[in-house]
Amino acid sequence: MEYVLALAVGGALVWLGFRLRAQRSERRDRAEALAQLRKLCEEDLAVLAENLRRVDVEAADRPLDEDSWVDYQSTRKAHQTAQQEVGWITGPDEIGKVTEPIADGHFALARVQARAMGERVPKRRVPCFFNPQHGPSVYEVAFTPPGHGTRKVPACASDVARVRAKGKPDIREVEVGGRQVPYFEAGSALAPYGESYFTGETALQELFMAGTSWPGEGAGGRDGRTIDPGGSVRSDGMFGP
Repeated sequence: MEYVLALAVGGALVWLGFRLRAQRSERRDRAEALAQLRKLCEEDLAVLAENLRRVDVEAADRPLDEDSWVDYQSTRKAHQTAQQEVGWITGPDEIGKVTEPIADGHFALARVQARAMGERVPKRRVPCFFNPQHGPSVYEVAFTPPGHGTRKVPACASDVARVRAKGKPDIREVEVGGRQVPYFEAGSALAPYGESYFTGETALQELFMAGTSWPGEGAGGRDGRTIDPGGSVRSDGMFGP
């Protein structure tokens, strides 16, 4: 009887040890994922800050008009809000508190830049899918990510031009397991970052959930991705210029 009891106690202690190690490992993984998410947001903040500094330099030679000044101030406020929030993120569900004002800032700055160049002030659109740091998208291009069928994704003007010239868009990459992969293929741990930029865009958010692995060079281009240079369309479904 004592032998059986000792076995039972020993088994319980072994199970408890495994359970505690698993919990510590899970907490460590969550902490590491949160640190990576925060780092991505900080990098986005740095890009927005640099764009603001560029406008500051330009405004020194050519003062902003009233409407542009309002948008410029909106950008500064958005940057400050995101900067304050990034240090207080405690979970992946809070990433939007940072990415939302960053996207707002990029949009307001795009309006400032459009006026400075004598172009039509853009309407609000979601960020560039290939890299949210590029700011608002202008058109959609056909894109075939690994494990998915071809679909339309929003792209900034520069990436639309690259695709139409049969080049590759400037895709943001992150380090996963010691290698660089597109941020939308980084897996579930970093998925909240991309998803937060495309809230309400279910078709786009699905691309972040897959976490598809990268098989290597293939007939469709690097790692199986293919891009249709002639597939750029506006959000209203008409082909772009």
